[in-house]
Amino acid sequence: MSVSPERSELRGRILDGRYRVGNAIGIGGTGIVFEAERLATLERVVVKMLRPAYAGNPDLNARVRREVEVARRVFHPGIVPVIDHGFLDDESPYVVLKYMRSESLATYLRRLGPLNARQVSVVMARLASILHSVHRHGYVHRDIKPEHILMNRGAYGELDVHLLDFGVCAAETAPADERSRERGRVYGTPSYASPEQASGNPYVDARADLFGVGITMFEALTGRLPFTGTDVNAVLRRIIREDAPRASLLSPNVCPEMDGVLSRLLSRNPAARHPSARALMRALEPWLQERVRTERALAETLHVEAETSSIRPTAQHEMVAA
Repeated sequence: MSVSPERSELRGRILDGRYRVGNAIGIGGTGIVFEAERLATLERVVVKMLRPAYAGNPDLNARVRREVEVARRVFHPGIVPVIDHGFLDDESPYVVLKYMRSESLATYLRRLGPLNARQVSVVMARLASILHSVHRHGYVHRDIKPEHILMNRGAYGELDVHLLDFGVCAAETAPADERSRERGRVYGTPSYASPEQASGNPYVDARADLFGVGITMFEALTGRLPFTGTDVNAVLRRIIREDAPRASLLSPNVCPEMDGVLSRLLSRNPAARHPSARALMRALEPWLQERVRTERALAETLHVEAETSSIRPTAQHEMVAA
């Protein structure tokens, strides 16, 4: 993976006497992620921080802190654990998370192509369980997409699913001035945004995430996004103004009943969508009759990376000295 040289001065550095920083392994619009080693346990972790250009942005600093808040308030095995947090020399925050040896749904789809209805349903049922806990605690993820859905094999061959990246989540407890500054801005990935997000409304609820689930399901079943355009604004206009196409017209994987589930998730009117993640779980029950078998078969086809690291092993005397 090619990543930006930003924050390269951290490579090999020990943060707060606890974490040896390795290579940058990912970069987004405002953040950058490094692999690292936890000196006390020799455990491989990841350190997430803001890119230097955004280090002084108070709203983005607050969002990093909120990611810590979500992980510590929402008790669900599908939330990637936050191990620690601290501050860099420029006083911007960093977060230390568990390293997930998983395959994202996005990578899986690129590798093997669309899934069938049973496969999609077992993944989305797991995701819906995570979202139920997230929403119950007053948060909205606002960036549901295949890249943020991680899959792995559990200890008994079952499918493990984790939801990644709460960096743009909305919170019921957010102060009014923060909501005011958000008005007119589009949070999340445009192609997966709900109409209310696309229109810049900061007061979104759980149903915005369900729209993102609907787009993710549509893509996983058909190999295509329901809304495309020549640029970001064209995509957002289509999401706001147009109904999603029928997935059954694009893929034999979609029966009329599944088409109905998707149409409801992708309704432009939030009131017409499933009212909650738990309601979505109930709607998926017809495709979960062989859930254990489907999960095991799907888990067997995952490609999970080998245990490798850019961080040299920490000598015992160095660990004690730290």
